[in-house]
Amino acid sequence: MVDEIKPTEDKTDSIPLMHRPRTKPCQPSTPEPSDIQAPPTEKNIRQPSSGSERQNSLESFLPDVLDFDNSSTKLQRAISCDSVSSDTSVVLETMESPQNNGELEIGFEYDSETEDLIVIVNQARDLVGPNPNVAVDSYVRVFLLPDKTTNMQTRVQRRTNDPIFKERFLFGVDSRELSQRSVLCYVYTSDKYTNTLIGETEIKLIDIDLTKPHLRWMPIIDSNQKPTDLGDVMFSLSYLPTAERLTVVMVKARNIKFPAGQETGSPFVKVYLLQNGKKISKKKTSIKKDDKNPIFNEAMIFSVPTNALQQNIQLRMTVADYHGDGKAPSLGHVFVGSQCRGKSLSHWNQMMSSLRKPIAMWHPLRK
Repeated sequence: MVDEIKPTEDKTDSIPLMHRPRTKPCQPSTPEPSDIQAPPTEKNIRQPSSGSERQNSLESFLPDVLDFDNSSTKLQRAISCDSVSSDTSVVLETMESPQNNGELEIGFEYDSETEDLIVIVNQARDLVGPNPNVAVDSYVRVFLLPDKTTNMQTRVQRRTNDPIFKERFLFGVDSRELSQRSVLCYVYTSDKYTNTLIGETEIKLIDIDLTKPHLRWMPIIDSNQKPTDLGDVMFSLSYLPTAERLTVVMVKARNIKFPAGQETGSPFVKVYLLQNGKKISKKKTSIKKDDKNPIFNEAMIFSVPTNALQQNIQLRMTVADYHGDGKAPSLGHVFVGSQCRGKSLSHWNQMMSSLRKPIAMWHPLRK
């Protein structure tokens, strides 16, 4: 039985084309996987489908300095942090190379007279589903960006990790807009009850010679590892089973993106301990004024029972910008835990397999 944590605080053939959607100039917008609700079908979609924290003030405090035994590393204590000691130094294992969940072969043709773009979803190979050892049912959704309302979907290919789709989709695109357009493909697995996004691939049309047919293999990147322009944070995780203590060291952040018109700000990080999605405890770092690449080196300690750690516990790191009026809008966040995917899950699992040893990684911020 899981203990309840008490809150402490706060391939292409001749194939009929799909119906031709004529796109309109639109505002840049990239579809989020969570926006896609339509289940897979056994027929081609012939019409484009249409898709559309508490703020906290920071208390003033006098930071303590934490000395790690047998280490020259000194860490400031985060706000509301319990006392801490450790017999190891922080090990930085950044592991920034994204994991591919297979490859997708896609093709492109453009008719300059009719201004029609043909996107060919040919085949995929080496798909990695939720269970890597099981053949999957899969399908692909194709988006013409930045118009996220213009999208189409392949048929479902069943019980294979090397599906052959051989489907062609036609989009109307003004030749003057080609340099501003890109094609995004989401690859899904499905079963009777769920549709799971296993990854995505995107190609900018400006990078393709559309004066002749073009066919290429593209890596399917886990969506949780897709690069973002919000910035990155580095933090370490370690767990001491004898004391049932989970330690988070917020090391630093880089290239933080602040709101339009704001070159820099006063960032800090809030770390939440979640159980079944519910906030159990919260701690936060100090504020770093006028710094888009802040260095924190602050430790936060959470008491977590061992039997709960691999079942329903997550951490959420939220980077916020402190304003003088007491408000602190969110700039992006990161989740890690046993229920996450990609690098977030890898980081958690490495912590669990290297008990007592701090494991640090860079993570991209997401909205």
